[in-house]
Amino acid sequence: MKMSQAGELWVGTRNGAMSAQAGGRLEVVENTRGEAITAILSTAETYLGTESGRIMRVRRDGSGVLVAEAILTDPVQADDGSPLAISSLVEVDGRMFVGTVGKGVFVVNENALHEFQTSPRPVFVNSMAAGGGGRIWLGTDAAKGASGVYSGTEGSKAEKISAPTSDVFALEANDGGLWAGTERFGLFHISEGKLKKSFTFANTSGGLRSDTIYALFTDREGVLWIGTNRGVSRFDRAGPLQETVSDIANSNFIRSLFQASKVWTLAGSNRGLFRSEGKGWKNVPGFEGKVIHAIAEHTNASVMVGTSVGLFDLSGRSVAPGDFRDFANFRSRTYAAVFGRGVIAIPPGPKGSGLPDKGADLDPIQIDEDVTAVADGTERLWIGTASGGLYSFDGQTVRSEAPPELLNSGAIRKMVKAPDGVLWIAGEHGIFAFHEGQPEKIIEAADVRDLYVSGSEIWAATTTRGIVHARRDERFGWLASSIGFEQGLPSEKAFAILPEEGNFLFATNRGVVTYYSGTTGPKLIPVRVLSQRVHDPSEAASTIALEYPQNSLIVEVAGQSSRTFPEEFQYAFVLSNSKGEMIDSRVSNDAQFSPQNLPAGEYTIESRAFDRDLNSSEPLFIRFSVGTAPFPWTATALGVLLAISLFGLVWAVIEHRRIRLRNSELAAARFDLANEAERERRRIARDLHDQTLADLRALLMNSDRLAVDGSFRSEIESVSTDIRRICEDLSPSVLENVGLVAALDFLLSRTVEGGRFTADESADDRIAFPVNVQLQIYRIAQEVLTNISKHSDARAVEMSVDVTKPRGFRLLIRDDGKLFKPTGSNGSGRGVANIRSRANLIGAKVKWKADERGGNLFALTLTQDVAAHSAA
Repeated sequence: MKMSQAGELWVGTRNGAMSAQAGGRLEVVENTRGEAITAILSTAETYLGTESGRIMRVRRDGSGVLVAEAILTDPVQADDGSPLAISSLVEVDGRMFVGTVGKGVFVVNENALHEFQTSPRPVFVNSMAAGGGGRIWLGTDAAKGASGVYSGTEGSKAEKISAPTSDVFALEANDGGLWAGTERFGLFHISEGKLKKSFTFANTSGGLRSDTIYALFTDREGVLWIGTNRGVSRFDRAGPLQETVSDIANSNFIRSLFQASKVWTLAGSNRGLFRSEGKGWKNVPGFEGKVIHAIAEHTNASVMVGTSVGLFDLSGRSVAPGDFRDFANFRSRTYAAVFGRGVIAIPPGPKGSGLPDKGADLDPIQIDEDVTAVADGTERLWIGTASGGLYSFDGQTVRSEAPPELLNSGAIRKMVKAPDGVLWIAGEHGIFAFHEGQPEKIIEAADVRDLYVSGSEIWAATTTRGIVHARRDERFGWLASSIGFEQGLPSEKAFAILPEEGNFLFATNRGVVTYYSGTTGPKLIPVRVLSQRVHDPSEAASTIALEYPQNSLIVEVAGQSSRTFPEEFQYAFVLSNSKGEMIDSRVSNDAQFSPQNLPAGEYTIESRAFDRDLNSSEPLFIRFSVGTAPFPWTATALGVLLAISLFGLVWAVIEHRRIRLRNSELAAARFDLANEAERERRRIARDLHDQTLADLRALLMNSDRLAVDGSFRSEIESVSTDIRRICEDLSPSVLENVGLVAALDFLLSRTVEGGRFTADESADDRIAFPVNVQLQIYRIAQEVLTNISKHSDARAVEMSVDVTKPRGFRLLIRDDGKLFKPTGSNGSGRGVANIRSRANLIGAKVKWKADERGGNLFALTLTQDVAAHSAA
């Protein structure tokens, strides 16, 4: 595969070639079907080399279709006339070089081939790479232990690079030099014509997946990708590089770094001082076993070394005792922060150079706090303490600038005064900016030990997050990322930062790390645009129209970078309207942005991705519009229907109340009618009792005087008995004489032979029904018992009365007769209707069901409150 300068991907397969634009589908190149593509060259134009020795140029025809055309009349052939496989194609100084397996290298000149003459002339060329000045690199077959890498120009002597590569399958030239991938011996790095280093599966601890390498590729960030027979590996020569200064573990616990010149660097550790001139580290005599906290230059350019036991010059000579933590130059004088003693001025040596002799008077600055850091300022010396906050010294007096409750930094570890007047503070609780008497927390981090400030960028060494890198963006504020163990540091514990030309040195508890900050921004691609449907990425190039009622969408993007893990990317989104006004913005690790509830109008979402080194991608713009709501015909119609429904509902409520009132009036009228009927029954019963029975008694007496036949007297007595029964049926006197419970007991014994009645002895005392309600209960029981005696063929009948709490009444009648269904054929008479009608009059509930013991069970339930309301 090859990537063109325009961003096109070209793919060669055993069955032809294909191409794809970024985010597009693969497009087959016509005239290549059936051809095994073995080499691709993509510069201003794209060329293909095939296994059959053909070289083809790819172009688009008049209809826009990709077509391959042979640039040579005949394929490249061996001496016997058989086609030679094209192994590689490169362009050097505008000329195309063709590598073959069996006949060396050819140069295409005006659509003709001529041999690339060198001495010696490699024959089996597996790969090529372009060099400068017309030079070309060749990767060839070679014997075991011999070199397969050549370099030369046409007509010159080919130089063989001294390296035991054996067969070389792949070559790649980049800013780091030449890289050679071999068949069995891994990866070789060649620079300035010499072998620099070789990498194998063994010496990279499996970082190189295999020693057999088929392909090499350098991406836009300078990362080398390595294709092996066991997968893909990558090599970032600009990644963190760890160096140990000693074989002793505690000596690799580095606390301070200092560059005395462009030639050598000092590293202070827990167990001495070490020096490097670019090739390894050497112990500096005189500091063995000492903890080095700080290294700095005196105003007279002498190097000072601050340790936990005193101040020393670079030769190891002791100058003053104490725990020296930091140095600063203020107004041509040098000051030191000495833990437990305060701040002291360090004069120059007796002759104006070097450090003072041991025992010389050192001017102290009185301060009642444990001093941990000092920093030079234009008008004052800044003094940081372990727990007392921030102080300053103007050359005469010391004053408090920020008490601990205001600063809230904890112990101050390091301070840096920026050219714009801001004092940057590395504290126990984070990174702070102090300006015009006010502190501001910039980054939340625990135990910050050192920091480096350059313009709008901050690099901070912490013992909890490794290196924290922060950069201020004009629109999004401070962005921060961490460089720790997962990013290549040997430890999360970092103590010092030393900027060098093009890179940084980081002091950790496991040695010194060289780190190159990336400068190439990541790529940003749209992954998904979703509204009520998924939009094709091609739609993002134009305005996406969201039809009503859509007023939101989801945008998902992805950052791409070789040096940044996917979870490390930070994404910034800005939503603006058609006037360019910012409506919303967000910076987070979430790659999705979803504005909601937007009014009608046109909008733009600007997306950016920030990589680990806080480099920004090019912005990605997605434009969309939210449609206005059409005239709400449906809503209007629904509103009209709703109004009609509400009117109907109000009318129904009014009618319901009217019907309830009428029903109440009808119920009262029915109850009054029933009461009137009972009164009429009592009147008829009274007339029969008072008049008819009196007449019959007179007739009986006359029959006695006239000595009429005895059968006539018996007939008169029978008629009298029937009339008394009728009177009792019309107006049961027993109800008024003995009460409801006794009346029901009497009714059962009179209606059914052998009936059984049960009730609590105090039931009558707890019944508070009006007489007319009791009469209706009596009539209902009378109707039920009559039905049982006439229709059920029952042999046993039971009646029970139960007065329950609170104020409840229940009447149960059981019989063992035929099953009775009030809605069936045997319930079609007037008896059931009369029972239900009387129950409704007094608010009682009645029901029939099959008794679990066989037969029927009738139940009447009534609360005395309902009964009283019904009677009223």
